[in-house]
Amino acid sequence: MGDVNSADDVAPFRRAVDSAVMGFVDWLVAELVRHWLLLVNASVAAFAFLPFVAPYLMAVGRTDLAGVIYYAYSYTCHQLPQRSWFIFGQQMAYCERDTAIYLAVFLAGLAFGIWRNRVPRLSLKAYLVLIAPMAVDGFTQLFGWRESNWQLRTVTGALFGAASIWLTYPYLQQAVDELGLGPRG
Repeated sequence: MGDVNSADDVAPFRRAVDSAVMGFVDWLVAELVRHWLLLVNASVAAFAFLPFVAPYLMAVGRTDLAGVIYYAYSYTCHQLPQRSWFIFGQQMAYCERDTAIYLAVFLAGLAFGIWRNRVPRLSLKAYLVLIAPMAVDGFTQLFGWRESNWQLRTVTGALFGAASIWLTYPYLQQAVDELGLGPRG
């Protein structure tokens, strides 16, 4: 008994369609990888700025749409009013620290796009030093030893967000470069 699905049994039209589809898939994947930073920055921008939209929607009476945003962000943030910014007279969909983290991730991603090959990599030791203030601030508050304030939550969150990008994006870029799919031009 021979192989039922051997290449000889496939019609030429089917082979041509398969080849065209696989060629398109290969091209699409290569383009997505080539433009990884644009895609990631656009995704981060959407994630970072939707919590600003929710209070606006609440203020203009679109509680249905705002509710969807608040609900979605409830999986990523405690949304405690005493630790959140208020705009348009309404609470944002995430806390002060998360606001700082995600805005810093967005801004650091944009900066990486500009200076990607001119910035030295962040060492793991330097990363731990940069994120330690957030850990100390968060854990001392969690254990009830002290109460943080908006200034500490903002600064420590921004340090964490920027440091996380500084640590990870160079490795992602290296992987893309090793595939030979770096940005053109």
